Amino acid sequence: MKRIITCLLALLLIFGYSCQNKNRYADLPSELAKLCKEIDRHPKRSELYYQRADYYYYHQELEKGIADMQTAIRLQPDSSKYYVKLSDLYFAQRETDLAEEMLQTAIKKQPDNNEARLKLAELYYHLRMLDECGKTIDEAVALQPFNPKAYLIQAFMMKDQRDTANYLRLLQLVIDQDPKEIKAFLELGYFYQQLNNPLAINYYQNALNVDPNNVEIRYNLGKMYQDMGKTEEAEQEYKTVIEIDPKNIPALNNLGYLYLDESIARYDEAAKLFTQAIEANPNFVYSVCNRGVAYEYLGEYDKARKDYQTALKLERNFEPAIAGLNRLDKLQNR
Repeated sequence: MKRIITCLLALLLIFGYSCQNKNRYADLPSELAKLCKEIDRHPKRSELYYQRADYYYYHQELEKGIADMQTAIRLQPDSSKYYVKLSDLYFAQRETDLAEEMLQTAIKKQPDNNEARLKLAELYYHLRMLDECGKTIDEAVALQPFNPKAYLIQAFMMKDQRDTANYLRLLQLVIDQDPKEIKAFLELGYFYQQLNNPLAINYYQNALNVDPNNVEIRYNLGKMYQDMGKTEEAEQEYKTVIEIDPKNIPALNNLGYLYLDESIARYDEAAKLFTQAIEANPNFVYSVCNRGVAYEYLGEYDKARKDYQTALKLERNFEPAIAGLNRLDKLQNR
């Protein structure tokens, strides 16, 4: 009888412990709960801590991620990728000295670690340590000549140095080596857009073939079409941006501005778009003033006056608002 009671008590303790563990994970997201359970089962598996740190990194729980990576390194101190992940976490905390130290350690542990060198080059570029950045890129390219990310960093350096020829050459080299590198397409598109060169459209469209939902590229393409007088194409791009991101203020404002054109004259829709932009950011003076214009065209002068006055409160001496009030004064004989 005593043996039976002892066994029952043991089972109850095990069952109670199991329930307690389950309760520990009850409020966690399923992905995190799964990792925590695995770590409880296998507390000496360094890779599990790495995976959980990666989860914490992407969910901005940086201190927890750092603690996990420190544990992973204690368990496996020679793993180069662990130091790289810890550097990401430190960089996200703006601990750039620690991030640099971790990347240098990663390279010592694994001298051919191209990822670590590229991250170190990016860090040096961010810190404006351009000599160190250039030297690190040269080392990365010597190890791996097919290296689009290295050439992309070099391209940004050339841009800073106003070496346009090499800037464009390197961006084209990036695309040749990696036709899916969005940043290179975006840079080339923007460069030619500043020159009002239609080549910008080709680069933006190529980028959208890689990432159709990239709102920055779609907005830039819409603005390019707008500047070229291609109203229908611009309208479609702005609408697509708003479908993807309903609170995208530049797209809302620019589409509304298109509708203010006399050849389109969709003033009601323009006013609604400007209102959406204002709801997203009440301090965006251009949408406030532009809505005043829409109301003015609709003959709703009191509403227009109120918006112009609000625009002047947001930005003193805002010329379009002053001009709007002057027009209203003439229209209303004030």
